[in-house]
Amino acid sequence: MTKEQLAALFEKHDMRFTRPRMAVAQLLLMDGEDRHVSAEWVANQLAQSNESVSLASVYNTLNSFVEIGVLRQIHVGGSSIVFDTNTREHHHFLKESTGELIDIEASDLVVSKLPTPPEGSDIKAVSLIIRID
Repeated sequence: MTKEQLAALFEKHDMRFTRPRMAVAQLLLMDGEDRHVSAEWVANQLAQSNESVSLASVYNTLNSFVEIGVLRQIHVGGSSIVFDTNTREHHHFLKESTGELIDIEASDLVVSKLPTPPEGSDIKAVSLIIRID
């Protein structure tokens, strides 16, 4: 994603183009590489590159990126949240010994039957995490 594409996306969603948003975007979105990251990892990477962005601002930025669809949020258990730059439909292996997430292409998994959602609800997506050691 280029800076211009990102600026257009922010404008489309009425988001200001702030320094913290730009710093996080440069770290996660502009090289086209798929990553699974925590907010703490992002904050540490920014600090190492002399970008002073508070952890609260990192969380706010990551959550705003989830809202506009450039990141996915994955709950891996307990209060652990990982942010995924791969927004295509896919699933994950979770290596429990290290916490590492490994992508599984959607076409590599067949879900043959889903339960009926509660009345008034619709299934938005299916995201499977297969835990491995």
